[in-house]
Amino acid sequence: MVWFVIGFVIGAAAVAVMWLLQSRTAGRAAEQMRQAFAAMAAEALDANSRRLAELAGSTLESKKELIDQSITAVNERLERVRSLIQQVEAERKQHYGQLAERLGALASTTESLHKALAGAKRVGEWGERMTEDVLRLAGMEEGINYAKQSMAAAESGKPDFTFFLPNELVVNMDVKFPLDKSLAYLDAEDDPQRKARGKEFVAAVRAHIRAVAGRGYIDKAAGTVDYVVVFIPNEQVYSLALELEPQLMDEALKLRVVLAGPLTLYALLVVIRQAAENANIIRTADEVIELLGVVEKQWQRFKDAMDRMGRRLEDAKSEYDNLVGTRTRMLDRPLGQIEQLRTARGLSAPAASGAEESEPSPDK
Repeated sequence: MVWFVIGFVIGAAAVAVMWLLQSRTAGRAAEQMRQAFAAMAAEALDANSRRLAELAGSTLESKKELIDQSITAVNERLERVRSLIQQVEAERKQHYGQLAERLGALASTTESLHKALAGAKRVGEWGERMTEDVLRLAGMEEGINYAKQSMAAAESGKPDFTFFLPNELVVNMDVKFPLDKSLAYLDAEDDPQRKARGKEFVAAVRAHIRAVAGRGYIDKAAGTVDYVVVFIPNEQVYSLALELEPQLMDEALKLRVVLAGPLTLYALLVVIRQAAENANIIRTADEVIELLGVVEKQWQRFKDAMDRMGRRLEDAKSEYDNLVGTRTRMLDRPLGQIEQLRTARGLSAPAASGAEESEPSPDK
């Protein structure tokens, strides 16, 4: 038992010693392995770091080239935009200068027009000038489509223009419109003054309409239609009059007066010219129909004469056929008999005349 215990203790001690020795050997091996792994990790990390640095360098270099190219393209576009902006600015300055000059010329023209329309006589002259422009655009010709009165005749009570209609009818027109009142309205400085001058303008238009209606421009005995035209030689003034007093048109029509701006007058003149042309066409067609009747009679006479000549030609042809046919055969028969008698008796053929001898033979 004692020996068993001693042996057990000795065995345990030996196992302890062996375990201690193995533990130390394993620790050293583990340390060595740890150091080896640390060295390998450091080497791999170093290699990866170098690879990443190389890749980063190449990537950054390519990115830098792309960025440089983009910056160059942007600079070029910016330069083109800058040039375009400079060109636009130069053109803007040039156009602004031209616009300023035109505005100055327009202001001067407006001032001249304002002065020109200061008197009633000048207003009438300007109305006649505008009327002639519209007449020219409508293709009207003086003496054919209309007649124009002189200033003296117009002031004596005759209409300024008279337009010729079909069936010997005419329509008269007055062009002396109170434009000075409309200019006074446009020159008003404030609303109260503009309102007062607007009333004056409408009153002047009403007075002018009544005056034209009472001048005898509508005279059925003289061949006029039932209306007279009052020309307003400015479309804006025409619109202004109707805007300030919408009842003006109805009031004028009740007095048989037609208010016409340039556009309305143009349309009216086109209708008048077309009506006159249609009437001329109808009149010409009637004349052509009459001439066709004369031609038909002459044509019938011509056909009768041709029939008579045909019958005569047929009779002549029949007589000719008779001479060539029957009469020739009747003559050839006794001549043949004479030739037979001459041959039977041995008579020679009669000598040919000199004229016949001189004729060449058909064989030669």
